[in-house]
Amino acid sequence: MGELTCRNLSCSRGEFTLDLTTLTLAKGEKIALLGENGCGKSTLLQVLAGLLPAQGEIHYGTARWDKLDPRERALHAAYLPQEAEVLFNLTVDELVQLTLYSGKLLHGDERRAVLEATETLPLLDRTYPSLSGGEKRRAMLARVFCREAEFVFLDEPTAPLDLRHAAQFMRYAVAAPCAIVAAMHDVNLAVRYFDRFLLMKNGRILFDRQKCDLDAAELEAVYGISLHRCNDHFVPER
Repeated sequence: MGELTCRNLSCSRGEFTLDLTTLTLAKGEKIALLGENGCGKSTLLQVLAGLLPAQGEIHYGTARWDKLDPRERALHAAYLPQEAEVLFNLTVDELVQLTLYSGKLLHGDERRAVLEATETLPLLDRTYPSLSGGEKRRAMLARVFCREAEFVFLDEPTAPLDLRHAAQFMRYAVAAPCAIVAAMHDVNLAVRYFDRFLLMKNGRILFDRQKCDLDAAELEAVYGISLHRCNDHFVPER
């Protein structure tokens, strides 16, 4: 496993611009992106995944990550957008086994562990359009984690999931050997499971903090709402 190192990244989408001076993603790290809607979390994920062009450099070890052929990059990275639809009437089993370019699939016990963590084993023979919103998300999470990827980029992975499925998936994800970068809206769910936090506002990373250093004042600066810390939770002031 290598690490991703970003320098002087800039990506514009209409009137919005993402600006990032430096960022390093080490192997196995579990990183949550926090911030208001429109702050740049999704844009950053797509740039890191190589799906959006950006000025600047991204290095994978000594190689230029952003210059790799998409087929080669697919061997190392997996990405899940906020909304993922399937145009064909595939079963969940077919969907999970469908790879982008030449991505490698897990097999045997490792694949079964993913299916159990996402509770998709009972869904394998169901067609994707027949699933509920939460079931579709679990199927997509299974597809992403059945890839043998070093870096997994997730955009609001647990948003459509109920409490039990969200917690079950997060327990599996944080124990996985891959590095995970996930945009999260549930701050307290993120605080419970992630180790590192990138707090974003207006296309920039304001704070890069480990869990033990995260404080209410910095979250207030990002979200614009008064908060106080209660044990390991952040609660809005009344």
